[in-house]
Amino acid sequence: MAEPVEVAGISGTKKLLVAFAIYAVLAALAWTTLSEPKFRYATLAILALFALRTWSWSRKQEREDRD
Repeated sequence: MAEPVEVAGISGTKKLLVAFAIYAVLAALAWTTLSEPKFRYATLAILALFALRTWSWSRKQEREDRD
């Protein structure tokens, strides 16, 4: 069984929420600074993929911790 990873004193659900908050800040910055719509939407799509990957990794860790 893997040891829980603690980053800067943050672990578990708080770490996931911090990651999503960072993705939201990056999305807001991309939205306000990129003027070309195709670049804006491409950037948001990439951020969404990273957020989905982060969420799925979090769920995988929770399943492994239960087993």
